[in-house]
Amino acid sequence: MSTGSGAPILPRPLPFTKLTGSGNDFVFVDARTDAALEAVAMDPAIIAAACDRRFGVGADGVVVLRPDPVHPFRIRYFNADGTQANLCGNATLCTVRLATHLGIVDPAGFTFGSDAGELRGWLRPDGQPEVDLNPFDRLEPSVGIPLAPGERRMGFGFPTVPHLVVEVDDLDAVDVAARGPVLRHDPTFECGTNVNWVARTPAGWAMRTFERGVEGETLACASGATTCAAVLRAWGVTGDETRFRTRSGRTLTIRYRRTPQGEVPSISGEGRIVFSGTLVDLGVASG
Repeated sequence: MSTGSGAPILPRPLPFTKLTGSGNDFVFVDARTDAALEAVAMDPAIIAAACDRRFGVGADGVVVLRPDPVHPFRIRYFNADGTQANLCGNATLCTVRLATHLGIVDPAGFTFGSDAGELRGWLRPDGQPEVDLNPFDRLEPSVGIPLAPGERRMGFGFPTVPHLVVEVDDLDAVDVAARGPVLRHDPTFECGTNVNWVARTPAGWAMRTFERGVEGETLACASGATTCAAVLRAWGVTGDETRFRTRSGRTLTIRYRRTPQGEVPSISGEGRIVFSGTLVDLGVASG
């Protein structure tokens, strides 16, 4: 709910946990046993205010843990602007970390529900979370968008959310703030797209991302890394495992695993609990 000025009002205190995945950060709300809390946590105005880095907690998105008739829980993910998305890779990695921390799952392996379907996660021996994703809805090694100077080729993938992949000569030379919105809103994509730039460096592959819903560059994007790996693999320049250095300096690893259900991509990387707290007042500065 909100006031006439547009500033959201919290009808009750909102307990939360802040997590980060390679610099991609999230506010988590555990509403598995509290339907009223779930309704508050999924209010778009409250989500946008909570994600505000000056007037709220500060985050790239909000994840709500919800009850599920089959799984220990299910998640719903919201971008920082309050819009809902089917999947966020780093948020999913953080989900695995939080669920094991809460003691509601077996760290060796468990399934949970999401708007992208059933997902399977576990903790690796090194303590990092890993998640199997579902097969891509679409994978296109070539996209007919004119290249800008320094861009080599483009591909596209849809691991439940759209991602454009742009191979470039020099990652640091990319003007993400200018080029990102142009590609993000290219008419080729009916509902817009996330944009990922990737380049081979002396230390290996590196990437940068302009995220839809955040509408700016984020420090890491695991679903983007998954798409980059799939496109690079389709181009024949990588194999079944690809590691990406993100803008935060952390590494995301994409592996293709062969399972009884077929070949699936998995992502592993940081999922770190930063702090827990309670939101009491939310609002934005008024004129």
